[in-house]
Amino acid sequence: MKAGREEALVEYKKQIELLQENISITSVQLLMSEKGNIEKKDQCTQSLDTLTAKFIYTACIDYHGIRGIDLLFSEGEQLVIYNNPDKFWWYGRSLVSGDKGRIPSSCVYSMLESLQLLEFILSVEEVSLPILQKIRNDSSSNDEKASLFLETINDDPIMISALRQDKELHDKGVRGRVKWDSDKVYLYSPSPVQCNEVISNINNNHKWISLHSSSTNSTVSLLSSTKLHTLNLRRLVIQYSPLTNDCIQYLCILLTNNKTIQGLVISYHSISDRGVTNICQALEHNSTLTSLDLYDNPLITSTSGQALSHLLLNNSSLVELNLRKTSLSTESILLILQSLMDNKKIRTLILDYRHKETCINTYPNYHLIQDRVVYEYEWNQQKRDAVVSLTSHSRH
Repeated sequence: MKAGREEALVEYKKQIELLQENISITSVQLLMSEKGNIEKKDQCTQSLDTLTAKFIYTACIDYHGIRGIDLLFSEGEQLVIYNNPDKFWWYGRSLVSGDKGRIPSSCVYSMLESLQLLEFILSVEEVSLPILQKIRNDSSSNDEKASLFLETINDDPIMISALRQDKELHDKGVRGRVKWDSDKVYLYSPSPVQCNEVISNINNNHKWISLHSSSTNSTVSLLSSTKLHTLNLRRLVIQYSPLTNDCIQYLCILLTNNKTIQGLVISYHSISDRGVTNICQALEHNSTLTSLDLYDNPLITSTSGQALSHLLLNNSSLVELNLRKTSLSTESILLILQSLMDNKKIRTLILDYRHKETCINTYPNYHLIQDRVVYEYEWNQQKRDAVVSLTSHSRH
């Protein structure tokens, strides 16, 4: 079996080299042909882009932008990435419109990178995700392995982000760390061994678990532990840790079995539509969770609107729902507002400011729920006011 993986690795290395040559040629051709559509004032920048362009990527979703600096694009659109200082936010240009801007890396992919990630999966000692284990150990041809991997990515778009992070942590030899407080435990890029140590040492005094920048192996090690099902947890925070389908399944089992978790935060490029759908189903009859925070997840699109709306119709414990910095369309938000009419328990629904005007002017019963809907800048101000108030009281 190991010999088969080594043979596949040699084949993929050849394919990667060939793709790199083809992409290099294609990049120049596309960029040069695009020059004629760019105004003269932009020619200097265009020349620089030709020199610094690294890859051509393809959009996997329609992206309508979260910030003014964001590049808007449609699914299938080709984008040149010329700067990626941050693993989750890149900068590039559309080969369709010629527009430039910030791009969420979780929303784009390339065939070259996909093969590089497949090569990585075959080369590392261990993978925890069952679907990746199947690909590694499959005795079929190299082409069939590649086909199965591409199907997996298509089925689970956040897989690319997860494997990017896995590869980066592996290549850099990142040594994770764990910080213990009296009632909290923080895991920063932990190894599976560190996660297992946390599981061994955590007890009912610890009310808060925070997982940050985790690999898929480590996320599985932590979330799959049945010990978490009976702990007296109050808050679970997952940030910068892309949750694949398998990770989501473990999380859903945890949410179904643990009867004490009141706050769930899944933020910063950690969840996609499929994950949201599964989480919403797991929480429909949950009676303890009061706060769900899905802040800053570009892969949450209009597809999640129905699941979130259904959650509000069926869940009786949620008090606060944060949907800021997602790719939810205004149509999806209007659907969620309709459910808010029926759910009187929700006291605070937090939305992006870009939805405010449409919600006010389009939703006929907005005046009946407006006190429970807060928009981003207003929410930030409320938090600042709360801090000032708390500080003032502490002085007295």
